[in-house]
Amino acid sequence: MSVARLIVRLSYVVRLPRLNFPPRSWIAFTARDRYLLETTLLENGVLMQLEFSWNDAHMLHTALERRSGLQLDLTLTDNTHNVLSVRPNRVSGRVTVRLHHMFLAADARVLDALAAWISRPKARQAGEVLDAFIRENRHRIRQAPRRPRRVRVRTRGQCFDLKQLFEDVNQRHFQGSIEAAITWGQMPTVRRRRSIRFGSYSHELKLIRIHPLLDQPFVPRYFVRYVVFHEMLHAHLGISETESGRRRIHTPEFRALEEAYPDYERALAWQENRDHLGRLLR
Repeated sequence: MSVARLIVRLSYVVRLPRLNFPPRSWIAFTARDRYLLETTLLENGVLMQLEFSWNDAHMLHTALERRSGLQLDLTLTDNTHNVLSVRPNRVSGRVTVRLHHMFLAADARVLDALAAWISRPKARQAGEVLDAFIRENRHRIRQAPRRPRRVRVRTRGQCFDLKQLFEDVNQRHFQGSIEAAITWGQMPTVRRRRSIRFGSYSHELKLIRIHPLLDQPFVPRYFVRYVVFHEMLHAHLGISETESGRRRIHTPEFRALEEAYPDYERALAWQENRDHLGRLLR
């Protein structure tokens, strides 16, 4: 419903103040006009079912100053972490307020809570209203793109060259379709581990990491090659989700392809040998 029709319809219910609309135009709706309309509707119990959106920072600024009774320096931001901050200046007597642009969609109740929070930070009731509003409007917070992390790729080890293993497995089992980097991982600083993760794959970085403890003479080449295949299989199939949204990594399809790997049984037997695990964890 347009502002013009809204006011015409409400004029039969409440006595509205004289508003400063330009002749033959209902588009320019000033902050003062909005405040007068809102105040009158609030006094008559009509505003509960109405929602306004603040067209710009100036209108929001004016409304907050009027409600709080304070002089404000307002800045609208796209901050992804801190959506509301209040900092009084004891010298000038003004209050610096930084708000996420989501507050342009705040209704009268939220603005009252916001003004109360600015006047008395940590006000409990106001905080509850603001928390609820922020939760409902989280979709307005832009997710900042992650900067790609720099990863040092090291493929040549003392016993095994991961680049050679990757290229061989890629051609034999994936027709050269896997586009990913591979590297030895960093040596862990924690000693006396009870378990070890032989490899991992990052879908975000498209990077395979192989545990550096596998780069030892007693570890058979077929086992390291199997670990490389296992992680490349993750790159090949990706991550699926259940209907409830849970991530599934080792799907039935994954298990079937893994078990079809030529050295699967031999690699699994070596992995399950406690003596081998004990030597790796020394």
